[in-house]
Amino acid sequence: MRVITKILICTGIALSLAGCFKDEKQGTCMRIAVYSQNVESDPIMKATDLEAYAFWVEKNEKWEVSSWEDALSHRIVNVERPAESRNTPDEVALFDAEAEYQVALELWSLYTFAVVVDKANKIYAYRTYETPMNLAEVFTQLHMYAWRKTGNANGWTVVNPFPDEAREPLVPVEDDSSTTE
Repeated sequence: MRVITKILICTGIALSLAGCFKDEKQGTCMRIAVYSQNVESDPIMKATDLEAYAFWVEKNEKWEVSSWEDALSHRIVNVERPAESRNTPDEVALFDAEAEYQVALELWSLYTFAVVVDKANKIYAYRTYETPMNLAEVFTQLHMYAWRKTGNANGWTVVNPFPDEAREPLVPVEDDSSTTE
């Protein structure tokens, strides 16, 4: 009986240690469904003119996109050291306007600074993202409303670089008034 108990204990220990040596894989595909609205009367729709990119960054570094021109030219600036900037992304997203999640960013660094630019509505968003281990895909949504002022949403900083600009609806507004007498 003692031999069987010892065998069971040794087997249990061996099985519990086997889980400690599994391969961990850094990297994921972040799939983003981006919804936009140019003016409040427009319906909320999938964004169709997007650009997205990512930079590998270090933990606790704070980066930002300082202007609309920087967003379009893929330039980010270190908040704590403004003289330090980067303008060659480590990853440029695949974009498929017909897909449910239009943007796909392959993230291979532990910390990533991601940027999404909605060129049609002249608005952009950015965030720092800690890439999960052993997770092949991450699905998320990003809502960018050009008629709102700059703000934060679900970890993203959404920037409206033209908050006072008069905007026209992107979707024609149907006139409901009829002349019946």
